[in-house]
Amino acid sequence: MSKVRRPRMAAIVSAAIAGMCSIAAAADQPTTQPTVPPAGDVASEISALRARIDQLEKQQKDQEIKQQQAAEQATVSSVMKDADGHSKMFDNVGISAGYKDNRFFIGSDDGNFTLRPWYHLQIRYVANWREDAKPGNRDDTQTGFEIRRMKIGLDGNMFSPDFTYLFNWATSRANGTATVTNSSGATIGTVSNSLGGVPILEEAWVKYHFHETPWYIKAGQIKDPLLHDQITSSKYQQSAERSLTADVFANGDAFTEGATVIFDPKTFVRVEAGVNHGMRSANTNFQDPPANAYNFGVAGRAEFKLMGRWQDYDQVGAVNTKERLFVVGIGADSSQRGDATQTVGVVDAMYGSPSGLNFYGAFVDRYTNHNFGFQTQSATGASISTPPASVANKPTNEYSAMLQGGYIINKLVEPFGRYEYMHVEGTPAGSNNYIQVITAGVNWYFVGHRAKLTFQAQYLPKGIPFADGASDLLTSTNSRSELVGEVQFQLLI
Repeated sequence: MSKVRRPRMAAIVSAAIAGMCSIAAAADQPTTQPTVPPAGDVASEISALRARIDQLEKQQKDQEIKQQQAAEQATVSSVMKDADGHSKMFDNVGISAGYKDNRFFIGSDDGNFTLRPWYHLQIRYVANWREDAKPGNRDDTQTGFEIRRMKIGLDGNMFSPDFTYLFNWATSRANGTATVTNSSGATIGTVSNSLGGVPILEEAWVKYHFHETPWYIKAGQIKDPLLHDQITSSKYQQSAERSLTADVFANGDAFTEGATVIFDPKTFVRVEAGVNHGMRSANTNFQDPPANAYNFGVAGRAEFKLMGRWQDYDQVGAVNTKERLFVVGIGADSSQRGDATQTVGVVDAMYGSPSGLNFYGAFVDRYTNHNFGFQTQSATGASISTPPASVANKPTNEYSAMLQGGYIINKLVEPFGRYEYMHVEGTPAGSNNYIQVITAGVNWYFVGHRAKLTFQAQYLPKGIPFADGASDLLTSTNSRSELVGEVQFQLLI
């Protein structure tokens, strides 16, 4: 009986365990199943999704169209701006104006265009005394005012800082006369010309600097590169007037037409040389003599700076000199007139000190193989004398030596002096060919060269056999003495 009960008990236990496992498994299953939507609702959601996709695609396409239109508009605007800029001088940059470095200016903000106007005025009172100049060996005294210089000009650069220019007009100092001819060309009289104050072109040149090189080219109506005293602007002279040496042997206050090449590495040396229409050939056309004074000319000058700054050398004297300065220069000009050649050679030197002490000296030699007269400066411009038969068309050699110096006291008052000794051929028969000029004066600098007052006296012990209007010297007869006093006020803006 006991064997039968044991299998039954095992079966019951097995059944109980299986039931408990079934209950546990049932407890792990979700109590509810997901609801499957009807077929119609799924179709609606798909349709809405497609509509949303279409809407996004349209928005993206619209955005791409707008971006493309903006890019096209930007391209058109850029092309139009570039074309408009090339049609305008200042290329759409800003314009400014003001006062800088003691100059008024108008210019573009990028520095490619600059225009600086200026004017230069010299008002002079002159008293000239000549011994035995009147008939009966009576002395002659003449006094009065004159506008020695009234100049207006423009300078600056265009298109680039490397392309510079200068235009300068001076007003005529005197009236003149013109010859009146009939239809056959015969002279029938003269007529007065009211030329006083009429503008006359003095300087007109352009200069190009080959970028990042020491080379320049310059062309137009220019200074002849010969003598420092003559090259220095009339704005920055130490005395009231240039030396007589510069007036007689060099270009003086005159100019010439030509073109030069400049070598200026901004170091201790600079050189300028070129071709021109001959000495003092301003405002002439291309024709040869006798229509003009010369056929052609060649000129050149080299300068060697042993100490100092170049900007202090662009004057005669030591106004505002910052460092000790010493420069030596050599120059030459050869002007051809038919078979006649005039050759002028120059050696000069200048010293300046921040203390105010300054010196300038020069030696000039002129050789002509056929003397055709010498040049001087008159109130209406340069002129060439008619030589006497004793030297006409004959070889001659002339020379001049000069020494000038001054001392600036407190950057305000500057006593100065100059001595010149020259030998000139071709003067009127029987006249003195050896000329001495002793000049003494004092400058009062109110604002440097921009506003200054000059008192000056010139004494010629043996007079001068010809007139030089630039220096207010009149012809002296019989080698008698001459004394000229000048008071001059200069204004430079």
